[in-house]
Amino acid sequence: MVATLLGVALFAVAGLPLFVFPRIDAPARADVIIVLGPPTSHRISAAQELLEAEVSDQVLLTVGRAGSGRWSAERLSVCGDDRFTCVVPIPMTTKGEARMLRWWARDHGARSAVVVTFTPHVERARYVFSRCFAGDVAVVGVGEPLTFIDWIYQYVYQSMAFAKALSTPCTVPGE
Repeated sequence: MVATLLGVALFAVAGLPLFVFPRIDAPARADVIIVLGPPTSHRISAAQELLEAEVSDQVLLTVGRAGSGRWSAERLSVCGDDRFTCVVPIPMTTKGEARMLRWWARDHGARSAVVVTFTPHVERARYVFSRCFAGDVAVVGVGEPLTFIDWIYQYVYQSMAFAKALSTPCTVPGE
């Protein structure tokens, strides 16, 4: 019992710099802002603030497939804004979003991006985008309300997803 509690405590402490207090970049001027899904109001607001601060004049917004509910482009008013390009990544994963940015950047000549996600996802997003996008990347974490149970879930989910990211390539067959 003591060993289990000690293991849980060590896991919690080890996760603090990764999931609770990650390094947040100070975004400089970038070719594009990419908002990772789901496109919550907190993340969209952060992107709008970056637009107002003239960090970029273009936002690439991850959305769900048409008819998929509140995260689909037809449900998000910002998708009608010329500064926002709403795209469904394939697959709907962080690596899928990074590949989506890579393809968009190739077509638009972009060499830098500010990635907007929520705090527990910052370090994994930084790792994935540094492997999957050749340009400069700054990652901004947005605080979103999480319950204690949400934090436990995020610790487990992000840890497992980080392990997967470390062990799988960014590219897919045919790229």
